Amino acid sequence: MDQSKNEPQRGFSRLDGYMNVLNRMGTEQDSSEAYEFVPEATIPDVDLATHYEANGLFTKIIDIPAEKAATGDFDLNLSDDNVVSLVTDALEDLDWETTAAQAVKWSRLFGGALAVMLIDDGRGLEEPVDWDNIKGIDEIVLFERPVVEPDYYSMYYYGQMQGIEQARSKFGKPQFFYVNSQYGSFVVHESRCLIFKNGILPETTMQAEYRYWGLPEYIRLKRALQETVTEHSNGGKLLERAVQGIYKMKGLTNMLAAEGGDDIVLRRLRTIDMARNFLNSIVIDTEGEDYVFQSFQLSGLKDVINVSCNMLSAVTNIPQTILFGASPDGMNATGTGDLENWYNYLGQIQKLQLRENLQRLLDVIFRGWLNTGKLQEEPDYKLAFKPFWNLSEKEQAELDKLKADTELVRAQTAQIYCDMQVLDPSEVRKGLAQSEALDIEELLEEGDAEGGADFSGLEEALAGLMGGGPPPAPDAGGDEGAENTDEDAEQGYGSVGVLVIQDDKILTGTRSESGLIGGPGGHIEEGETPEEAAARESLEEFNIRPTELIPIGCGPKEPDTGLSPVLFLCTEYEGTPHCTSDEMSDARFLTLNELLMIRDRLFEPFADSIAVLERCETLTLAPPQDRRRTALNVS
Repeated sequence: MDQSKNEPQRGFSRLDGYMNVLNRMGTEQDSSEAYEFVPEATIPDVDLATHYEANGLFTKIIDIPAEKAATGDFDLNLSDDNVVSLVTDALEDLDWETTAAQAVKWSRLFGGALAVMLIDDGRGLEEPVDWDNIKGIDEIVLFERPVVEPDYYSMYYYGQMQGIEQARSKFGKPQFFYVNSQYGSFVVHESRCLIFKNGILPETTMQAEYRYWGLPEYIRLKRALQETVTEHSNGGKLLERAVQGIYKMKGLTNMLAAEGGDDIVLRRLRTIDMARNFLNSIVIDTEGEDYVFQSFQLSGLKDVINVSCNMLSAVTNIPQTILFGASPDGMNATGTGDLENWYNYLGQIQKLQLRENLQRLLDVIFRGWLNTGKLQEEPDYKLAFKPFWNLSEKEQAELDKLKADTELVRAQTAQIYCDMQVLDPSEVRKGLAQSEALDIEELLEEGDAEGGADFSGLEEALAGLMGGGPPPAPDAGGDEGAENTDEDAEQGYGSVGVLVIQDDKILTGTRSESGLIGGPGGHIEEGETPEEAAARESLEEFNIRPTELIPIGCGPKEPDTGLSPVLFLCTEYEGTPHCTSDEMSDARFLTLNELLMIRDRLFEPFADSIAVLERCETLTLAPPQDRRRTALNVS
């Protein structure tokens, strides 16, 4: 009911419209509005470490993505195989794969980690790296976030990291880090560090200790992990109580009320239980005592456990096949969708945590080789991780076949254009030299850009087909000497047809009365010129306004009127073609080749117009750029 008509008597006021006093919806007693999110207290780092050590499931959640992401292959896109081999050996000497996996683990567990590169440049840890004197890297030492404190008083406010090819901004980053490890305390300059962050938090976060680094995974999945572990353990307890023994004793209430009665009852229960354990039998009195077993149904237990596993899998982005070693109910045998999402998640970890750090490490390695003369010039590399998702042999074969079929179609299309003299063979060879995949459309666009081609040559070409002279006047006829005589005019005012061409395709629609395919056109009404009739029919049937109509001659005489339809070419118009009347439907553009394949389904006057264009394929005009637009796309 409307709030304005039912104002609560106690003075409670709402501003969001409606409330229902009968079921208390929208009032202070509405239980659905009693929910309020309250952030939990910060989890101590010691507790995070304890969970990692003691909870096997949580350990898998932290370790599996880190280990898988760090072992992924990458490509430097270097042509020199010797340099690639040197990089591989250098990373193995530094034990990069293990260090990277451990760094991502600590990042996921504590929110962040810091890897200190012990660079041999003649300077101390607290000093910036001297890029001109780097000799190499002795070791990489890793520290988790709880023992590292950024120096927030020495933040960069401008500038870039100097001395490396891939310059990176230092804005908002601390210049120093304080490390308080059990093995000693020291200060290290940021240029000597690889920083691993588990995501990005907003500046307004209430947990300031994670603002620079990122949020520990445990905070995000605490509830889902607790429910999963609890429900699995409760399932075992329910199985223990699935069969319950029930003992019936006559006069139990009176016996318990009497002094010492409770001891008698307890002794009797112990006796029955002892007899059951020893003899697997129960001895009871024939009168007044009874002992039965009651079984409980656990049909919904599996569903509850599956739901909790699904939730934990969703929160952690780890498929159940990997996290629990079993497929969830309802998933197909392969789990392809889940695995693809899993691999995409690993790719995100590589991109956000490993890519920049590996690039920085390689920059230091290359600079050291350059300074020591191991390399003559610093390589221009581009780091890219290889995808985890690999096609099966069958999928790869299908993909190769599809590529081969595509290239075959492109080659056939190029041959057609060469036969039509729209393209020169030298242009095709040039396109193949520039790229392994032949792009016909790109070659056509390049030719158009060089020659400034347009449809201007089409008018003259069609005029030549009509007799070698200029296009005949719309009211004079002209196809094969046909004329619209006065006797013909008494039978009607004639008709028009319009060929609307865009991107080498012809506008068509389906005529409602016959189901045949045609273009804009129709009879000339009294008092209209052929141009006016062509413009009107285009607007009525396809909702476009031609801004230019080029007369290209007349078609064969129509048997019912004896008049030849006046044909127009339209390449410029206003509006988006779509059918707005009952006469035409299904507006779309088709290539000349597509229309020739359905010649028997074309509206006869429209087919006559297409026949005129079909003869344009054999035309040879002097400038190649004009030939390009004279013949339509027959691919």
